[in-house]
Amino acid sequence: MNRASFAVTLPRARPGTAPVMRISLDWAPNCRHPIIPSGPDNLMRDSMIERDLELSLFGRYLRLGLAAFLSVILASFSAGCGGAATEQMQILRSEVFSLKQDQRQLQHQVTALDSLLRSKVEGLGGFNADLNADLRSLKERLSIIEQRINDTDSRLVRLQSDLDSRKSSAAQDQAQDKSRPEKIAPQDVFDLAYKDYTSSNYQMAIEGFTDFLQRYPDSPSVAEAYFYSGGSYQALKKYEEAIKSYSVIAAKYPDSRLHPDALFRIGECLIKLGDKSRGETYYQAVIQKFPDSDAAAAARARLNP
Repeated sequence: MNRASFAVTLPRARPGTAPVMRISLDWAPNCRHPIIPSGPDNLMRDSMIERDLELSLFGRYLRLGLAAFLSVILASFSAGCGGAATEQMQILRSEVFSLKQDQRQLQHQVTALDSLLRSKVEGLGGFNADLNADLRSLKERLSIIEQRINDTDSRLVRLQSDLDSRKSSAAQDQAQDKSRPEKIAPQDVFDLAYKDYTSSNYQMAIEGFTDFLQRYPDSPSVAEAYFYSGGSYQALKKYEEAIKSYSVIAAKYPDSRLHPDALFRIGECLIKLGDKSRGETYYQAVIQKFPDSDAAAAARARLNP
């Protein structure tokens, strides 16, 4: 007779433990009851009553096994659920404990900040009193300064009136001085301007020579004043003004010893301004008019480098 085996293994109550129970049954096709292993077949045939008794006992054992199976399953399920719930409760208790610690720390911080704020407010109160005292002191000083300003204004008015009277008197004295002979010698004015020229104070030299030419237009040193004035302009790279000063010598003082040098300097300034052809023309004029002069030698060197 063909048989089929059926095995039921109860699940573990917890991970890592052995199964609680294992039930193994054999079944035969077209048979209403499971077959319990027994002795030789001749014993089964000899006693039908004994087989019925065994079947009855087996049924009871089967029911007891299934009941135990269900109990173990329920216990295992309850134990598993209970363990998970316990673990969750422990996690929640830990989180609550951590939150309470954070709460206590925040409470301490709030208390410290409140104390600090109170001390700052008290300090500001004292600072405000100091400010009021300083403000009163500043107002007193301001009042004193205003009084001094008023006194100074009064003095300025008096001084201005005195100055006006002195200016009027000085103007009268100056008018009288013009009718008197000048006490400063023309050569002193020229020498002062020439000293500025040799010291490379070219702008002051120009002003000095201009003053000299205005005061003493008939002086024998007028040609030299124009020459050194032109040299000052040339040193400042004001070539057009320099040419004007040198041209006065060539036009009005042809017999001056500075005439060749003035022509040569005009040629230099023209070349600096970009008019090379006209500049070389002045070089040639120096050579033709004053062939033995130092200016002519310099002109030849420029034309034939």
